[in-house]
Amino acid sequence: MTETNVSTDDAVSIVSSTPSQSWKGWLWDSADYSTEERRFLLKLDFTLLTFGTLGMLIKWIDTSNITNAFVSGMKEDLNLYGNQYNWIVTSWTIGYIIGQWPSNFILTRVPAHIWIPFLEIGWTVFTFSLAGAKTYTQMLALRFVVGLFEAGYWPALYYILGSWYNKRELGKRNGILQSAVSIAPIFSGFLQAGIYDSLNGHAGLAGWRWLFVINGVISLPIAGLAYFFLPDVPGIAKPNWLFSERELNLARERMDRVGRVPEGKPYTVKTILGYFASWKTLLFTLIFMIQPFGSQPATSFVFWLKAHNKPGKKAVYSVAQINEYPTLGNAFTAVYSLLAVWISDGPLRGRRWPTIIFGNLVAIVVFVLLAVTPVFGPFSHRAPLYIVSGIGGSAVPLTMAWMAELISDNAEQRAFTAAAMNTLQYTFSAWIPLVWFQQVDQPNVTPGNRGAAVVAGINVLIFTLITYLAHREKLQKKRNGGLAPASVSSDVIPGVEDTNEKRVTLGDEEDVTFARKE
Repeated sequence: MTETNVSTDDAVSIVSSTPSQSWKGWLWDSADYSTEERRFLLKLDFTLLTFGTLGMLIKWIDTSNITNAFVSGMKEDLNLYGNQYNWIVTSWTIGYIIGQWPSNFILTRVPAHIWIPFLEIGWTVFTFSLAGAKTYTQMLALRFVVGLFEAGYWPALYYILGSWYNKRELGKRNGILQSAVSIAPIFSGFLQAGIYDSLNGHAGLAGWRWLFVINGVISLPIAGLAYFFLPDVPGIAKPNWLFSERELNLARERMDRVGRVPEGKPYTVKTILGYFASWKTLLFTLIFMIQPFGSQPATSFVFWLKAHNKPGKKAVYSVAQINEYPTLGNAFTAVYSLLAVWISDGPLRGRRWPTIIFGNLVAIVVFVLLAVTPVFGPFSHRAPLYIVSGIGGSAVPLTMAWMAELISDNAEQRAFTAAAMNTLQYTFSAWIPLVWFQQVDQPNVTPGNRGAAVVAGINVLIFTLITYLAHREKLQKKRNGGLAPASVSSDVIPGVEDTNEKRVTLGDEEDVTFARKE
C-alpha cells in the first residue's frame, strides 16, 4: 500500500471506521476507537439495538404464533380445514404490503421516537384482539390490521441503522437485529408448548389464545419505553437526555465521512420514478421480491411432523415436539447469520458478496435434496435438510447493509428502496404459499422445493451482477476523483485536537495518511 502525507493548517477530525487493527476490533469494532467514540457507540447500541431487537422479537414471535396456534388448537376451534390458514397469513401480508411505503415516507419526515411507538401501540391493541377471535372472518380482518401496523417497523429499523453506523459496524448491527427474526420462532415454539400445558382452558381461553394475550402484554411496555429511548436519525435528531449536541455532531461527521447524506430532499413523482431507474433500487428489490421462495421449504417442517400423526392412532410426535423441533432451524439460521456478518465486517473488510453467494450456493444443494429425497424418510435424513434450509435467507442483514452502503448519497432513496424491498418480498410471499406450498399439499411440496432451488440459482446471478456493477461504479468514481473515504481510522473525535498521524483507507486498496501541521 502507498502512503501519502497530507498537511493542513487545521486539525483534521477523523472518526473511526478502518478495517480492524487488532483482533479485538474484529470481534467488536469499537475496541479500536477512542474512549469518547466508544462511549457514544455504547449508548447508541444500548438504545437502538436493544429496543429495535426487542420490537423485532415480539413482531416475529407473533408471526410464528399463527403457525404454532394453528397446529395447537386454532385449526379445530375455528374450523380451518381447507386453505383458510393460507388466507389468514395472506390477509396479514396484504396489510403489511399496503403499509410499507407510506410508513417509510413518513419516517423521513416524522421523528422515529414518535412514529415507531405509535405503530407499536396500534399493533399491541389488535394483537390483544386476536385472542378473542371467534370466527375465520374475524381472524382475517384482525390479521390484516395487525399487518398494517407492523408494516413500517422492519424497514424503518434497517433505515435507521443505516443512518447511524458506518461500513465497519453496520453488518454486525444488522445481523444482531435480524437474529431476532430467527430467535423469535424458538421463543414462540417453547412459549406455545408451555402455555398449552399450563394455561390451556384457564379463564375460559384455549392455550393458543393465551399466546396472543402474552404477546401484547410484553409489547406494551416496549412501546412506551421506545418513546423515551429510541434515537431519531442524526440528520433531524435534537440534543436530549441521552445524546448531547457534541455526540450528535460526532454522529453527523461519521456519516459525512462515508458519504451518507441526511434527509431533506423533496419527494416528487419524478423523483420517485427516478428511483426505479436506478440499478441499485431495481436489483436489490428484485432480490427481495423472489426471496420468499427460499424461506418456504423450512415452513414444511412443522407440517411434516404433524403429518406423521394419523387419526385414531398413537401420536408419533406430541404437540410440544411439533412446536419445538422446528426451532432447531431457527437456531441454525441465527448462528450462521451472525457468523456471516462478523466475517463480512472483519476479515472480509466490509465485502458483502462472498458470504451471501456462498449461502445461496449451499441453499441450491439443500433444496435439490428436499426435492429428490423421499418425503417421509427417516427423521435423520429429512429433518437436517429442513433445519439448514434457511441458509440462503441468512443473507438478509448483509443485503440490507450492502444496499445502505451503495445508496449512501440519497437518504430518501435509501428509505424508499428498503420499503420497496420489503413490499415486493411480501407481495410475493402472499401468493407463493397459495400456489407452491399449499396447506392441503403439505408436506408433499416437491414442485415448490424445485422452484426454490431455481430461485437460489437466480439469486447467485443477481448478486454477482450487483458485485460487478458496484465495482465498476467504484472504479468510475476513482477515475473522476470523487470517491469519498469508505473507511477511516482515528482516535480523534470532533472538537479534540491530536498531533498523531491518522490513516484513511480509500476503498479496499489505497491508504492516505493525514497529519496535523503545527
